[in-house]
Amino acid sequence: MRLSHVFVLAALALTSACARPLTQNETVFAKDLFGDTIEIEGIEVLAGAGLTPLPRDYPALREPDEAPPPAPAVRKAPEDLCVRKPSPRRYWDWPAAFVLDDNIYFSYRWYPEDAYKGLPESALYPHSLLMTHELVHVWQWQNRARTNYSPLVSAGESVQSKDPYFWVSEEGREFLSYGYEQQAAIIEDFVCFALFDPEDETLDELAGILRPILPVDRFLARHAR
Repeated sequence: MRLSHVFVLAALALTSACARPLTQNETVFAKDLFGDTIEIEGIEVLAGAGLTPLPRDYPALREPDEAPPPAPAVRKAPEDLCVRKPSPRRYWDWPAAFVLDDNIYFSYRWYPEDAYKGLPESALYPHSLLMTHELVHVWQWQNRARTNYSPLVSAGESVQSKDPYFWVSEEGREFLSYGYEQQAAIIEDFVCFALFDPEDETLDELAGILRPILPVDRFLARHAR
């Protein structure tokens, strides 16, 4: 075998270790939340800038005799966990995650082996909500003929607004009239209440906002605990 062929094979092996598809749990969750409005097959999850291998807690990268990391302790969510509060000041930090087309990039600190591991008995926080937020951006991109989504406009919202994620419910306002980050925040809040505080009446309000575009009733039947 030529040296050039060896180099190509090594490069392919390295790049294949830099990304993963959605896990089975993530796939089921995304389909339950978005129905047939999202294409799962092309979505990839990466860490950092996507140029280095994924953290070793991803099962495919572990050695055969290497034990998985210990599961986090299960505890009851605080009552105000899902209440969104406006940021008091403008600041910028490297994001926990971001999306380019169908690719979801997590910072190494927040990279999840399986963002929805434990469902339906328990849910990972904040990983389940971070993944939900980024899946919304994938959904916006895939449905850009309807959402008019633009990554540049979405990124610009963080420059123009002190808190691009904060939103206020307005009677009769359609979901797609909100900003792109607000849309992701609304769906993230919906999932938060469904998983961690399903008895709160806010969940019904959020379901009403999302019902025209997402199969929320099916999602609630399967995931609201």
